[in-house]
Amino acid sequence: MHHGSESSARQELPLGRRIWKAVRRAGIDAGIFAFFLWFMSLARYDLAVATPHYFGIFVSSVLGFATIFAGEFWLRLRGRYARASADELIATAGVITVACGLIYLVSAFQPYRPLVPLSSPVSAAAMTLLTIAFVNWLRSGLRYRRRSRSDSARLALIIGAGAHGQLALRIIREDPREEYVAVGLVDDDPNKRHLRIGGVRVLGTLDDLRDVVDRTGAQSLVLAIPSLAPQRLDTILAFAGEHNIDVRVLPELDGVDIRRRKVKSSSAVALMPGSFRGVELDDLLGRQAITTDVEAISDYIDGRTVLVTGAGGSIGSYLCSQLSRFEPGRLVMTDRDESGLHATELVLTGSASLMSEDLILGDLRERRFIRSLISDVKPDIVFHAAALKHLTFLERFPAEAVKTNVAASLELLEACRDFGVENFVHISTDKAADPLSTLGASKYLTERAVAAVARETGHRYMSVRFGNVLGSRGSVLGTFVTQVSAGGPVTVTAPGATRYFMTAAEACELVLQAGAIGRPGETLVLDMGDRVSIEDLARRVIALSGKSDVEIVYTGLRPGEKLAEARLARTEKDERPNHPLITQVPIDPVDLDRVNTLIEMVRGSADLDAHSIRRMLGELVGTSTDGWPALASERGTP
Repeated sequence: MHHGSESSARQELPLGRRIWKAVRRAGIDAGIFAFFLWFMSLARYDLAVATPHYFGIFVSSVLGFATIFAGEFWLRLRGRYARASADELIATAGVITVACGLIYLVSAFQPYRPLVPLSSPVSAAAMTLLTIAFVNWLRSGLRYRRRSRSDSARLALIIGAGAHGQLALRIIREDPREEYVAVGLVDDDPNKRHLRIGGVRVLGTLDDLRDVVDRTGAQSLVLAIPSLAPQRLDTILAFAGEHNIDVRVLPELDGVDIRRRKVKSSSAVALMPGSFRGVELDDLLGRQAITTDVEAISDYIDGRTVLVTGAGGSIGSYLCSQLSRFEPGRLVMTDRDESGLHATELVLTGSASLMSEDLILGDLRERRFIRSLISDVKPDIVFHAAALKHLTFLERFPAEAVKTNVAASLELLEACRDFGVENFVHISTDKAADPLSTLGASKYLTERAVAAVARETGHRYMSVRFGNVLGSRGSVLGTFVTQVSAGGPVTVTAPGATRYFMTAAEACELVLQAGAIGRPGETLVLDMGDRVSIEDLARRVIALSGKSDVEIVYTGLRPGEKLAEARLARTEKDERPNHPLITQVPIDPVDLDRVNTLIEMVRGSADLDAHSIRRMLGELVGTSTDGWPALASERGTP
């Protein structure tokens, strides 16, 4: 999604060339001001200037030129503003104001008369800014006109005529590296029909897309509508695939989605170059971006020692990236997957030396390692993301679910309790709500263990529950992409199967928010929007690939799998006292002695069969195993 490194490489110029460009542009702006100051002063004297006045005009012009040149050179060398943007013009106005102030200051010390007429610097400043603005406008217009006549230009139709559509249009018009020429906009707001934005007309609504494309000859569609409904996106992708039209998307701005804040038109440069990207899997959800209380998150992260378990995994790695933005005093990452830790360090630091003391390789299933880890690191906050999460594997090997998801989590909790850790956030799953699977039961049992230790200590120990994460390892979307790339078939469990989905960014931001507002012993359940049909999602992935001959095959529900996941158990209430997207659920603590008995039995008996382990799990979480589909091997069938 992000093009930061690529863009930087393309934008960075050699130092000598940057200095020359800064000198040239600063000299032009300073020269324009000096010319107008001279001209306005002469005009004020009716072109009849005595020799003493020439000296004053000369001194003022030199002073103004030098001040503006120095200020403009510094601003342009640092590359603070986009060329020809409103921000650049405002910065130039600031430099010119300083120059005028210096001229007036020097004039104040003249015993008889000012260096120049008092109106001249102000008039010169106004004329200079008008000239610069006109030249920039003229240059931009000529460049865009040349591009529109070029054979290589792609005719683009912008979908969306709101703030995002205007931003997309501004990018197309102002970035010399963009290959697009805007031929029109479409928007579902009927009041915008025939509206002109930057000289480009709104030609209709999305329902008129076929007709508008035929009339304009558009070769590309630029999506500039935040949270476009999935059904609308399906229609657009199908139409684009049918007519061999490229679909591009207005991406994120400065790493934060532009939907989350007001965007100044001059901020368009932040997206240049390579401003538009292709449609990605995240776009298939079509949801509004979430909002978080950044100040509340910062208050409990800033300056603290934070430990993340499972830091090499999909969620753990992204969580570390998000945490680093809030400047913890120390961010310690642990995992037993050395390759995962290597990848996380590379993302966070740009290096992969593996020499940092904040990277700790170890297995949370080893009690000695856990206690050594907590006693050495002395974390203020622990985010526990390490877990086994593949439903089918854990149905086949429930002992592994107990050893990792339950035993390791409980021993980590006890170590945190013993060493005085005040904040503990356990990453759970929506499968823990009325669990029918070993995965769900093991995570719900851990939620109850967290509640038990929270009640014992009074510390802010809590769980956070959410569903499938787009792009994570093992995600159904990743499976679909692989299957489509191979030509199919795409396997779907059942026609009516639905799941909750979130992007990694949504999940991690709400995990951090939950950590800021959660109370001891609670499970915080994230609002993941509406359930998404697995079949519809598969069809969107196929449409996104541009292939039309990929078959969908139904495999049936796997053991422990639900047709539709739920956010909350039937007995849990949807109460959101602190955040509109976070439900806070009190969890009944479990008897930890009973949990330890289960752990000892699983660890100590090699003869304990999978069905018995699942039955004991069900008893502990209060769920009957009668609803758990038996594995084929247990039914005696091949």
